[in-house]
Amino acid sequence: MSLLVRRYYRAKARRNERVVALWRPLLTRVALESGDPPTLPRLPGSNRPYLMEEWNALQDAVRGDTGERLNAIARSLGFDVTARRYLHSRQVGRRILAIRTLGQLRDPSSWQPLQEQLASSNSLVSFYAAAALVRIDAQRAMPGIMNQLAERESWPGEAMARLLVDAGADVAREPIRALMLSLAPAKIPPLLPWLAHVDAVLGSEVAIELMRRHANDPHIVAAALLVIVDPNVLDELARFAESKDADVRQSLAVAYGKLGALRDAPAVAHLMCDRVWWVRYRAGQALLKLKGMNDDHLEAIRAHLGDVYARDMLEHVRAEAVSQ
Repeated sequence: MSLLVRRYYRAKARRNERVVALWRPLLTRVALESGDPPTLPRLPGSNRPYLMEEWNALQDAVRGDTGERLNAIARSLGFDVTARRYLHSRQVGRRILAIRTLGQLRDPSSWQPLQEQLASSNSLVSFYAAAALVRIDAQRAMPGIMNQLAERESWPGEAMARLLVDAGADVAREPIRALMLSLAPAKIPPLLPWLAHVDAVLGSEVAIELMRRHANDPHIVAAALLVIVDPNVLDELARFAESKDADVRQSLAVAYGKLGALRDAPAVAHLMCDRVWWVRYRAGQALLKLKGMNDDHLEAIRAHLGDVYARDMLEHVRAEAVSQ
């Protein structure tokens, strides 16, 4: 890094420190006190982005009336006007700062420009635009966000999950369901684990429906089996034990371990005789997890296992369980 570049970044860091030292106590006072706001110092234009960053960080940490008081200060400082100007910046960081600010301000007049940012080729810009639109009007935003989600595999999964949770289950559930059921088959498997993380029950319902619609697609079935949480469909799932795809059989074994009970032991024991080691291994683990399983039942099952590989796997997973 050249000397000039180092000096530039040091100067930016010093300016940021000065802005934070001056303004953080004032913003904190505004956030904590419900009376008249304090007299604010002059804000030079060069300091504005640093203060906007500090204000956004504080907004992320507060809720309710506190956030509204901070919004009032932001409007008095012209953050809304500045943010709308920054939306046209060539600097990605400046555009993201603008998007975050308009979202925190819940500025409905910025809806159209934020919609344009949602379609940005830059994934981070589009994600922050999605978050801002949810803050402004979650119900109105959700269809457009769901359409983008199908094309945005690089959107941060954890952050997107939090965004949809913040939007509210009642707002998000039906658009998510509609999206998942309308996707091209190739796009479904990567999104099912994400959906299960956002809403386990909805993920399971959608997975069951997709599995029924695409029963001959091993990629969808294997992914769906891993997110189903309804034990009432286990009898329906049993047919996948004969799938030609090892990933499907392996996922079925995992599903039995998560949802199954003692009555499912014969089906799991059948999977323990599979020709693929990983299927046998997951089935062995599942056998130990079945509700109602104990050492006496395991010994009885072992005595009836005619397959030497299945008996070896049972010994393996039992020893593994003891060592953990």
